[in-house]
Amino acid sequence: MTPNEEKWHIRFLRLAQEVSTWSIDPSTKVGCVLVRDRRVVSTGYNGFPKNISDDFERLMDREKKYEITVHAEVNAVTTAALHGVSTEGCNAYITFSPCSRCAAVLINAGINQVYVVGGSLIPDRWLSNFITASNLLAEAGVLYKVLDPS
Repeated sequence: MTPNEEKWHIRFLRLAQEVSTWSIDPSTKVGCVLVRDRRVVSTGYNGFPKNISDDFERLMDREKKYEITVHAEVNAVTTAALHGVSTEGCNAYITFSPCSRCAAVLINAGINQVYVVGGSLIPDRWLSNFITASNLLAEAGVLYKVLDPS
């Protein structure tokens, strides 16, 4: 990767970090930016589906919250679809390693490369799932790279 290429990847990871701040989840904020030819195609952050109340009680009930939260990657892909924008050939810039379900969505959405912000501690309860996600991306031929945007 040339210094110029890395500069662009860092820029889009920083944008994903900004998008993650739009999440109101009190424990984990994740942002995703889909990019093709250095142009932003779509963004997404983790949160409840549209028109679903995100009141404090739901947000604090971890079990309930996990059942209804839409992950940043899925929000980015579905937002693109909602607006009739193809994600084929895009890169995904994400602030946290994708789970196995999100990896599957990214693969099916035609994402070519996944860049993730480095330095995030992965809780033990998710480690196995994230390894599965990494293996899925590799098997599908999707480049997976961790970068430090600071």
